Amino acid sequence: MPESAERTALYRLYDADDRLLYVGISSAPKMRMKAHAADKPWWPEVATRDFEWFDTREQAAEAEVEAIRQQQPLHNHTHNISAVLALLPAVRDEPLRPQPVAVSKDSRNVAQRMAAEIRPLIMAGDMPVGSRIPSTQHLITQFRASNVTVQRGLRILKDEGFAVGRSGSAVYVTSPAPQHLDDETQHVESEISSAEVAPPHRVARALTVREGERIHRQEMLVKADGRPIRIVSTYRRLQDALGVPAETLDQVSVRPPTTAELLALQLSEEVPVMNVFRQVLDGDGQVLEVQSLIEPGNLCIRQYRTPIDPQ
Repeated sequence: MPESAERTALYRLYDADDRLLYVGISSAPKMRMKAHAADKPWWPEVATRDFEWFDTREQAAEAEVEAIRQQQPLHNHTHNISAVLALLPAVRDEPLRPQPVAVSKDSRNVAQRMAAEIRPLIMAGDMPVGSRIPSTQHLITQFRASNVTVQRGLRILKDEGFAVGRSGSAVYVTSPAPQHLDDETQHVESEISSAEVAPPHRVARALTVREGERIHRQEMLVKADGRPIRIVSTYRRLQDALGVPAETLDQVSVRPPTTAELLALQLSEEVPVMNVFRQVLDGDGQVLEVQSLIEPGNLCIRQYRTPIDPQ
């Protein structure tokens, strides 16, 4: 038990491969472990725990921030740091800047690394749909892994839609893409929400929205063959008459999904999302509307053609 209310533990949770899963602080770590066991989906991965006690919560919080920054635990996110950043004088006085970290090894567990090696072969067509994924024994040898670890790697690929098992047979390559993914005439849209909102900063800047002005946002879920393939959020100014669209300007980025996106698109943990920030312009270059298109990373493909100046 802690000796006082101020005495606080910094705890680190590791998996069986000694990969750091999570860093946190608590004055009652045993109770915190029970809470994690009840609400953290990654808790079954925890194999070992390390506790380091500090005399004050402020000291533990400072150590927590540094541990997250330096050791990059798998399941810590920005919100784990935000509550204690104000405790650090350097952070208060200087603008926050990312600290580049030299990567000398792949810190993912063996199952994740196995899936990461096989996934691009499937997506590139080097392992075509219908072909057999190498046998369990072959994968055990190739990745120097146990049968349990290989099965976890295959489970990742199955959850992402890249593999399917046949009872009494092997595991085969499949495609996560629904049959009518590219046929928009077969897509079904349903409205998630429609409301007047304060626009996100990026949208406000594109639409030149004044401070305090509200705009209309409509969110739609798009499905193909009954499977969710896209979330489309469309933003328009309330007082503008819609002009004639002449072109679109797309900015493409990739990131982990939010909770709402993960649930709406039915994603597994390993799948990121592609975010297309689209500005719809008229013939004069005026932005008529802004769209945010969120698509599963295991489905989305964008193809661009760029002319090359021979000069």
